[in-house]
Amino acid sequence: MRIKKSLLSNQRKRTLNRNKTRLVNRRHTQFALDLCSNDRPWLNSESELDLN
Repeated sequence: MRIKKSLLSNQRKRTLNRNKTRLVNRRHTQFALDLCSNDRPWLNSESELDLN
């Protein structure tokens, strides 16, 4: 019984940690995407000016 309990608790901890890292990664990628989308108008306007 005790071995099963410890295995279950370890598995629960592992999944919780995995979910936490996934959430953090998702937040970071969203933040990076937002930054890129905010920077893009600058880049687009500069490239258009260079083309003209």
